[in-house]
Amino acid sequence: MIGILIGCLTLVVVGWAIVKGKYAPLVLFASGAFMLACAVFFDTGTFMPKKALPTGNDYLNIIEFIRYMFSNRLAGLGFLIMTMVGFASYMTHIGANDAFVNIAIKPLSIIRNPYILIFVAFMLGKAVSMVITSAVGLGVLCLALMGPALAALGINKKAIGAVFVTSGACSLVLLGGSPAGIPTVLAIGLAHVFWQRWLDRREGWNCEEHKGETLVFSEDVKRPSTAAPKIYAFLPFLPMVLVVVFSQYCISSIKLDITALMLLCVIIGMVCEVIRWRGNYDKIAAGLKVFLQSMGKALSGVVALVIAAGVFAEGFKALGMLDAIVDVAHNVGAGAVGMSILFVAITTLVTIIAGSNGASFYPLVEMVPKIARDMGVNPVTLVLPMHQASTIARPLSPVAGVVVAIAGMLQMNPFELIKRASVPCIVGLIVHHVSVFWLAI
Repeated sequence: MIGILIGCLTLVVVGWAIVKGKYAPLVLFASGAFMLACAVFFDTGTFMPKKALPTGNDYLNIIEFIRYMFSNRLAGLGFLIMTMVGFASYMTHIGANDAFVNIAIKPLSIIRNPYILIFVAFMLGKAVSMVITSAVGLGVLCLALMGPALAALGINKKAIGAVFVTSGACSLVLLGGSPAGIPTVLAIGLAHVFWQRWLDRREGWNCEEHKGETLVFSEDVKRPSTAAPKIYAFLPFLPMVLVVVFSQYCISSIKLDITALMLLCVIIGMVCEVIRWRGNYDKIAAGLKVFLQSMGKALSGVVALVIAAGVFAEGFKALGMLDAIVDVAHNVGAGAVGMSILFVAITTLVTIIAGSNGASFYPLVEMVPKIARDMGVNPVTLVLPMHQASTIARPLSPVAGVVVAIAGMLQMNPFELIKRASVPCIVGLIVHHVSVFWLAI
């Protein structure tokens, strides 16, 4: 009980600090370390991963855990974010984003209602989610590729961020999707249209007045002095194309990690620059410098936030809060629909707290077969809503990697992004739950 009390109080303090604009990495690192220290003192749970190296002292293990988080996240998710941000900045530097925007604005401008483009952008993001299962990788990639064009058409960057932070909501991949996913995706997309328009009107945002604006991910990125060739418009979408090409849908014999694929795309861009500038060393070097500097800025900004959020989430787990929520689900008796609603509510709550769909889904799903057997219902009717709730609720968590990453790229408050994503996610949760049981009848 003491662990739950400490966790709830810490959550309130962290929420207040972030709302007040305090430096988020420090807030999350400090609060996470505090909760881990409390977990050690009150012996509420463990937190050391198997690959971490125990120091021989429980309190010093906290420092080792933070070191492990840096090492683990930097080598994987962190490096992925850094390369994607670097790629986006490089595309801006060489003029590829401008080339695409100049081409895209003409046909897209035919659509008088810019909010229809929000629906189109969301559906394109869902299409890409079929081959990119990482919520962070998907959101950052879609933002880097489509964000500049949407901003140039006058769409609020808050709405753009909300669309792509929800790109991974409601899985449509073969192993994780369901027939109920299709109406859910459509419902989320339509909810975006009406919710973003309503919020824009409240804020006095008029898309017509903001046409031609740019979406910049790095302050040091400079505009190219010469207009890029029109063929460069294809370069920002090269990662998306190659992801499909080197997959089970096309060339399955070649397997490229998404980070390696991003580096390949940068190399292809540099080859194009060599041809464009006829081997001018200074031009090529300037582009590489932008790429590397943007990676460094991502490390000190977005990646630091992701690592800090991981320490914060682990503190919640160590205090026993997730176990307490699981126990509530196990001890409450209800019918099939009632139990499913309870599991979805708990999964949603845990996802928001932990910022991870895995942390919320896997601890709960282990008890589902027994509960379903005792109730005489199909376990799938309980598992599917839980699984999709863990992905749909993820954009509502201020410590979720995709929220932290996109908020960092757009230099906006994570809670503002969550507000923009809130109604579409809530609509998605309701529609999916209803759809699952309607299809099961």
